[in-house]
Amino acid sequence: MNFLFVGNGSYQNRGCEAIVRGTMEILRREFGADIHAEAGVYDSEEIVFRQNQNELDVEVHSFSITGAGPRLSRKWWASQANRRLGCSFSPQCWDLQSLLKNTAVALELGGDNYSLDYGKPERFIEMDRFIQRRGIPVVLWGASVGPFEGDAKFASRMFAHLRGLAAIFVRETESLEYLRVQGVVQNVHLVADPAFLMPPLEVPRERLGFSLPENAIGINLSPLIANYRRPQCASEGAGSAKLDDWLRACVKMVAAVAEELGRPILLVPHVASHFIENDDWALLEALYQQLSAPFGNALYVLPRGLNAQEIKWVIARCSIFAGARTHSTIAALSSGIPTLSIGYSLKARGINRDIFGHLDYCLEVAHLKPETLLEKLHLLIQRKASIHSHLVTKIPELQSLAFKAGPLTKKLLA
Repeated sequence: MNFLFVGNGSYQNRGCEAIVRGTMEILRREFGADIHAEAGVYDSEEIVFRQNQNELDVEVHSFSITGAGPRLSRKWWASQANRRLGCSFSPQCWDLQSLLKNTAVALELGGDNYSLDYGKPERFIEMDRFIQRRGIPVVLWGASVGPFEGDAKFASRMFAHLRGLAAIFVRETESLEYLRVQGVVQNVHLVADPAFLMPPLEVPRERLGFSLPENAIGINLSPLIANYRRPQCASEGAGSAKLDDWLRACVKMVAAVAEELGRPILLVPHVASHFIENDDWALLEALYQQLSAPFGNALYVLPRGLNAQEIKWVIARCSIFAGARTHSTIAALSSGIPTLSIGYSLKARGINRDIFGHLDYCLEVAHLKPETLLEKLHLLIQRKASIHSHLVTKIPELQSLAFKAGPLTKKLLA
């Protein structure tokens, strides 16, 4: 059985890797060991080549999807025609052409592509249609969807497109209810994020470079948050100025946590990128440099090069965890760790409501500051035993819900 994965980024985003790992767990349980996945990756051929060299799963092969090409190449001419003449060529879809004849189903893996968080998802709509025209069913896989109210005309087109997909597997009830209100009902099913199924992988001490401290507070902060916070001062602008201001804010928050709680702090990057505005390691390494002197051996940062399973193993050894990247929090929650989700979209709210029935352990980015962060961390410490007990019961339910995507896919193909 051959599957096509599309809509995902490279493993530099460990959340993208976690989705693949969990998805393969689902597919193997339902379809057996004799499966293969061709995984389209929105990144350069060089990065995808390295990804294949280090791939842990022999039945996953990644290939680069890009709309760009060398100057005067076919893709280059197509992109020029689109930009200058208003044509509608689909150069990024051409990378799929040779794979579709052996594909049973295409799974759109990107967890929050179908929203306005990163702009209009035009390239994903285009790719869905390209695949559908060749007779291949397209499934939106383990996703959060919407909202689209910022653009009424686009919203209408988006809902019509979603109704035309073979199936939509949403990862939280909030997306399910949102689609129902918009009249997208017949092809929608509630599952859970496949990353809840990803197993951890132990990291040798020599690769970490230090022994994991006991009773540590794990913290993941992302440069992406700089785009979603309220400006803190009149001088705060765009680009590097905004990132510098965000770094200063992060330093204040982590210093406040270290001073007040008196526990070791483990900084946990979850996304790497050549673009500094999306590189957790660049942000948290800079933060570490500024705070390592005053806090000595009480502050640690994970080294580059750990994969998603290894980072999950580390997170599972924290006492409590606070994360801005959704899949860093899923790694913590699925390990039974009391977790604060620092969120800017419905995915954090939706996952927290489904797990806890409330948003006590969710902090909106707009309200993120030292005082609010400390208030939430105090709450996690105070309720640690009851939260852990709840997660021990609740996470197996979510994992069963994630596995539900397998039988639904098999029924669809039948």
